[in-house]
Amino acid sequence: MSKRILVFGAGDSQSHLLKACKELGYYVVTTDPKEKALFAHLADRHVVLDPQDYEGHRQLICEEKIQGIVTCAMETPLFLMADLAQEFGFIFPSPEVVRRARSKYLMKQQFMQHGVPCAKGIKIDSFEQLQAIDFSTWTFPLIIKPVDGYSSRGVVKAENQEQLFEFYQTTKTYSSQGDVLVEEFMEGPQIGTENITYQGETTIIQTTGYIITPYPYTTELELYQPSAFSAETIEQVKEVVKRAHKAVGIDNCGSNAELIITKDGPKMVEMAARLGGDHVASHLPLLSTGVDMTKALAQIVMGEAPDLTPTKQRFSSIRYVNWEPGKRVKEVLPIQSFLQHPLVAHAAIKVEAGDVLPPVTESMNRHSFLITSGDTREALNRNVALLMDELLKYVILEN
Repeated sequence: MSKRILVFGAGDSQSHLLKACKELGYYVVTTDPKEKALFAHLADRHVVLDPQDYEGHRQLICEEKIQGIVTCAMETPLFLMADLAQEFGFIFPSPEVVRRARSKYLMKQQFMQHGVPCAKGIKIDSFEQLQAIDFSTWTFPLIIKPVDGYSSRGVVKAENQEQLFEFYQTTKTYSSQGDVLVEEFMEGPQIGTENITYQGETTIIQTTGYIITPYPYTTELELYQPSAFSAETIEQVKEVVKRAHKAVGIDNCGSNAELIITKDGPKMVEMAARLGGDHVASHLPLLSTGVDMTKALAQIVMGEAPDLTPTKQRFSSIRYVNWEPGKRVKEVLPIQSFLQHPLVAHAAIKVEAGDVLPPVTESMNRHSFLITSGDTREALNRNVALLMDELLKYVILEN
């Protein structure tokens, strides 16, 4: 009898995970708030359920005799999933670990308690508390971010106290409880790691380099693998990331970590107890290392040892392509021919005819993306530039 797995989400971000589950021979049930979720057809059964519907998922688990639960690139259902896992004895991070990983403040407390290098920070509950801080002991610029935000939403660099006060109200709206984190700005290039932790051992599958928007915002415009740092720096990063996992208690799951390479060495920004979003974990490591992180995650939650053996050494990238903000979209051409280009691993245009293009101040405002790879870093950069020029032709703007 096939093992039975429940996948939260049946959209584009879960497509690789669903395919991996089927390749592993599992009976797959999906839940999604959308009846016609894009990849629901890959499941043996699809059920329309809100990701916060505990009782609905509980009944489904009993009805389908589910043996494991999984998702990727989603923050919303993690608390519910942790509670379900605790009730049914599934392999999944505990509710306490998920709580630490979802709160940037609780995470920072764990880092500091266990000696993991990170930025100094303070949680702000109200504008009055922010006003009362003695900033003479701080050095600007500072970063302000929602305590439990994601996708770069509300993360802003403040050059002075006036900007900090100005950005506060906007940042606060992206926090579920209204709490924000003010922390020191770490000078240096950013690096990410895509990780799998199994039975207490964290494996860094790949490192990720970033190109972001100009400050004050910090939205990614390109993520590429592997990052372009020295072998010595990479080893230092791996050591810090493994210590961070131990500090937070992350185990038996995928994760994504972000760090800054400061003059004093790598320091943690934050990490998530889930695979990285934006198609990074699902596509880029597979292209650059041959490791299917979604498959590994499915194996873990079903009680199987994950396959983490690299089979290639290549270069991959996801590039976000944006048009001029404020312009209205006249027409979006079908991109089927673009998707069939031999250099394109995946791509999508997120805007529609009639849209007024938003400024890219957060991840959800980006207009389109493409994913490609190359045998060398130079070949990758050429492919990205070529495909960007091509993709730009598919959106027609009004004069």
